[in-house]
Amino acid sequence: MEAVALHTFAVVCMPNLLLPDCNDDELPFQKGSILKILSMTDDKNWYKAEQFGREGFVPKNYIQMKPHSWYYGKIKRLEAEQLLLAQPHDGAFLIRDSESTAGDFSLSVKFHDQVQHFKVLRDGAGKYYLWVVKFNSLNQLVEYHRAASVSRAQTIYLKDMTNTYKVGRALFDFVAQEENELEFQRGDLIEVTDTSDQYWWIGRSAITGMEGMFPANYIQVIATS
Repeated sequence: MEAVALHTFAVVCMPNLLLPDCNDDELPFQKGSILKILSMTDDKNWYKAEQFGREGFVPKNYIQMKPHSWYYGKIKRLEAEQLLLAQPHDGAFLIRDSESTAGDFSLSVKFHDQVQHFKVLRDGAGKYYLWVVKFNSLNQLVEYHRAASVSRAQTIYLKDMTNTYKVGRALFDFVAQEENELEFQRGDLIEVTDTSDQYWWIGRSAITGMEGMFPANYIQVIATS
C-alpha cells in the first residue's frame, strides 16, 4: 500500500561520547513524499515502510494512507473465500497478509464460483509482481490488473467488491439474548452494515450468514471500504 507523508520525519540521534546513538530502525522522510507501507499490524502507533530502497518504521500519525479498501490484513484463506463467494461478479478481489510467509501478501480473486489465490512476489529491489511486469507498490499492481489478467490460464480482471462494508474481527464471544442479536465467537469475521448507533452495531457473520445487532466494542474493525 502507499501513503503520503503529512509531515517531515527526521531520525533523532542522541549525543554519545564516542558515536552518535541513532534510531537506525526508523525511516526518515519529507513532507509530501510517497512511502510504501510494508506492515500495518505489528504496532498500533508505527508502520513498517520503505522509501528509495530503505526500510524502517514510521509514525502512523505522520502519514495518510491512500485509499485501499481491497486490503484486509490478517484474514485467513477460508475467510477470504467466504467473503468473495458472496460477491455477485467475477473478478471481485482482496489482498491479505500471507499466512505462510510473514511480510508477504496474497491476492484472492473470485472466478466461476471459485476463489483463486495468487502469491504477490517481490524482487530484490522491493518491487511487487505476479508474473513479469513489476510495480513499486500494491496500489500500482492492483490498478494494472484491472485491465490485464491476473491469470495466465483464464482472463480475469480485478473488480472492486460490491455492497462491501466495514469488516471486523470479534474480540470476544457474544451470546445473543434477543432474537434480533447476532451471536458469534471470538475470532469470527463480521461484516458491519450499520454503525448509526454508538454502542450497538448491525452486521452479518461471514461464517453463518446470520444478521443481527451486537455490542460495537466486541469487534475490531480490520478493513473499511
